[in-house]
Amino acid sequence: DNFDHQFACLGPSPTQPTCTSPFPGGLAPPQATKYGELAQWGFGNSSDLDIGTARNAEIYMWNLGIQHLFPGQIVVAVDYSANRSTHLPWAGAGGPVNGVDPRNRNFLPSSIRKQLVQAANDPAINTTNNPTFVSDYLNTEVANPFQCFFTTGAAVTGSWCPASPIFDPADVTDSRYVDPTIPQQLLLEPFPQFDGGFTGLPPLIATSWYHALQIRFQKRASHYISFEGNYTLSKATDDSSAGRNAWLGNLGLDNPQVLDNLKAEHGISSNDATHRLTTAIIFDLPVGKDRLIGGAMNPVLDAIVGGWALSGFITIQTGQPLAIYNANGLLADGNPRPNVVCSQLTTGLSYREAARTGGTVLNENCFADPGDNIPGNAPRHFSNLRGDGIRNLDASLSKEFTIREGKTLQIRAEMFNAFNHQRFAFPDLGFGDGALGTVTQTTNNFRRMQFGARFQF
Repeated sequence: DNFDHQFACLGPSPTQPTCTSPFPGGLAPPQATKYGELAQWGFGNSSDLDIGTARNAEIYMWNLGIQHLFPGQIVVAVDYSANRSTHLPWAGAGGPVNGVDPRNRNFLPSSIRKQLVQAANDPAINTTNNPTFVSDYLNTEVANPFQCFFTTGAAVTGSWCPASPIFDPADVTDSRYVDPTIPQQLLLEPFPQFDGGFTGLPPLIATSWYHALQIRFQKRASHYISFEGNYTLSKATDDSSAGRNAWLGNLGLDNPQVLDNLKAEHGISSNDATHRLTTAIIFDLPVGKDRLIGGAMNPVLDAIVGGWALSGFITIQTGQPLAIYNANGLLADGNPRPNVVCSQLTTGLSYREAARTGGTVLNENCFADPGDNIPGNAPRHFSNLRGDGIRNLDASLSKEFTIREGKTLQIRAEMFNAFNHQRFAFPDLGFGDGALGTVTQTTNNFRRMQFGARFQF
């Protein structure tokens, strides 16, 4: 059990905390299992509800490839690679709106939510056409049937009440269950005796798929040039890209919209990068003694202009899928998403143009609020909406001087992000926050240069 206690160094009253006596009245011990196996009665329970054995995920991998040597010492390999993973943890921190964690077990069931939405659409029940009818109903304070378990003098009593409160007052002083009323929603959840979340173990039922066409190419050093690279065309789908399943990052937007409909979460993964090309090239400039240009060059001139090598490392990658959330959505115990109402999801502005002009890359008119406690039809991530991709070149120029036998001096000039290309961060992704699609940050470094020398002997 945890406790959170704040105090100031006051004194000298014996009932006030001081730096030498922060808890003058003593520190109340946690409930622990004082009242049974479940702890924190009358509070949000952060203990693990589930009892089970941990298990490892299962990963199935298969691939098929061919390789061929072409003239000019060029090797090309083409592979199909795939994997299927099961029993992955459905983990992650709370979402950006309600902070709902998929480990929570104490949430409003969808069956009850649907009944309330139907009632809200009935003019005989929702006589004022209140757009927040469901949320208002869930937040309505109603008589607390548990009060008699927590304190004396309960406002509501009945045959279910014990002869006297079963909880020590010191254990539940701050619990809302000592009050005569509690929100209606608490009585509709599976564990109404606990205020708020009831955390369980991460569900080990998430799955993922990955398919890729991989092309590898290599040219061994000859005719002053060598290179090696890899191009991948791939697609990754999964149920959950959060927590341990996130290896490219997802902004914490990956938790389920509806906790008892997890099968609806399968879609493009936040780890998906459709295209990725990486290439390393080394080009020995054909200038200098015994080379294509200046083969008879004198030693002094050769020491200056001969023997230089130019190398580069190129990375080009598709951006990650975007996840749009409903910033003002009303979805009890869920992570709300908007409805998608048209197909033109972008404005046509590039990330660079949007950042320069203050415009947006996303078309806000293509999204709408689905309504009070109605899940949106937007997917977890959009395969056709992507963050800014990677386009980067790191380059270097180097030369090695022979001082005498066994002693050499190498000098290098290196540039990282040689073209000073900006990679912009994800745009604002909150529908309804007034800034959807705006671009305000970059994620990479500006061009950096460094020079070095190495003496080897």
